[in-house]
Amino acid sequence: MTRANVDQPTMSSGEIELTPLSRGALESGLPQQNVPTSLTADVYTNNSGDERLREEEAVALAPVDGGIQAWTFVFCSFVLESLVWGFPFSFGVFQEWYLSHPPFDSASEASINAIGTVTLAIQYMEGIVFAFIAQRFPHWLRPMMVGGLVVCVTSMLISSFATKVWHLILLQGVVYGIAGGCLYMPVVFWLSEWFVERRSFAGSFIFGGSGLGGAAFPIVANYLLQRVGFRWTIRAIALAVGALGGLAILGVKPRLPIPPASRRTRAPPLDFSFIKSPVFISVGITVFLQALAYFPVSLYIPTYAVSLGYSRLHGTLALTVFNLATVIGQIVSGYYCDVGPYTRVMFSSAILSSILAYALWGFAHSLALVYVFVVIFGTISGGFSSVWPPAAAEVHRSQPFSPFAFFAIAKGLAAVFGPFIAAALHPVRIDNISASKLGPGKHGWAGYGFTSITIFVGSMMAATTVGSAVSAFLRMRMKRST
Repeated sequence: MTRANVDQPTMSSGEIELTPLSRGALESGLPQQNVPTSLTADVYTNNSGDERLREEEAVALAPVDGGIQAWTFVFCSFVLESLVWGFPFSFGVFQEWYLSHPPFDSASEASINAIGTVTLAIQYMEGIVFAFIAQRFPHWLRPMMVGGLVVCVTSMLISSFATKVWHLILLQGVVYGIAGGCLYMPVVFWLSEWFVERRSFAGSFIFGGSGLGGAAFPIVANYLLQRVGFRWTIRAIALAVGALGGLAILGVKPRLPIPPASRRTRAPPLDFSFIKSPVFISVGITVFLQALAYFPVSLYIPTYAVSLGYSRLHGTLALTVFNLATVIGQIVSGYYCDVGPYTRVMFSSAILSSILAYALWGFAHSLALVYVFVVIFGTISGGFSSVWPPAAAEVHRSQPFSPFAFFAIAKGLAAVFGPFIAAALHPVRIDNISASKLGPGKHGWAGYGFTSITIFVGSMMAATTVGSAVSAFLRMRMKRST
């Protein structure tokens, strides 16, 4: 079967495509173009004596790049993305609460930071493990999603009884992070089955769910925290994640059938030759630098609003607007990555984000300017991860999930180091923040305890600009040599 049979069906959207598949494609659970020709040939040769295996099988497949089932997959994956990532992306609201309310208010800011950063780091970095599982044991993925949802809900419910910070780090950080990856990573693996030509665009909608979750969770969390306290807030969120996640899982499934283990051939081994690619190395480093700057803004925007003298509600709304703006950035950047070079998105996002950090955040001494900053910065910087799918497919077409997982590892490492660096640069506890005491800095720039963080964010975005330019140069050189 040719690639056109799998990835470019001629039938109209929503129709069922009867596509003959080779035994190799069926038993590996991967798209036909990802199965080596030699593997398919060997399967036919080795089973030539089997009447059943000699017959060509016709399997009803939904079309790629469109149709009801493909977009149902996108919508349900979007919901899962919102649930899995919405909680850690809204951690700035919980951080303020933990630092100012017993029994956690005596803990250091770095230890409180560790709760959210550990969650993000694990969810980003466990992708390479799931790459191995998806290749070797594709029949585990759906049970793993169900188990991940159950563990996510259970860990949150148990954490509502926590009395020590390490309880939260273990339950909301480590356990929730591992379970969230089990729930989320199959989406990334199956995306390449449902979308080929429009993969970046579809992925941008799915990944935009983290922004919507990060927008909705802070509002809900702030409302509940003020009325029912920390413990019942966590319980209510856990139950909501369980109910909505259970419904969303029903629509998240692979496009290609997964045969029983007795009829499954050994999948080709993971190929890591791409790690020597200069383009991969450059993009990976750039992803790390960009995330170093991105996470401190996401984490400290609520605290910054409070430092200006505004209420915690205004800080929560600022974080909500920031996360919501990233959805727009994801969609716009994802669309452009399908029609233009992804390195152009990298460069424009990085240089504009650097300028915004220095010029706009540095002089954002009113609530109106804070909102202007989070809208523009969130839109421009939030779309940066839309470059992952096209970059991964370019450096390793046969197994794009592997480089994608390494990009996620780079961002996961930054999710740890970025907030910890920011905490070291912001040695002022939230209960000591006062606009009248800290005030703006020299010449009215920065201040309020955030001067060092502002410089750090702007500098890392400037470094990201350099990395993006280097990536564009290496990419052009690679294309000329091929």
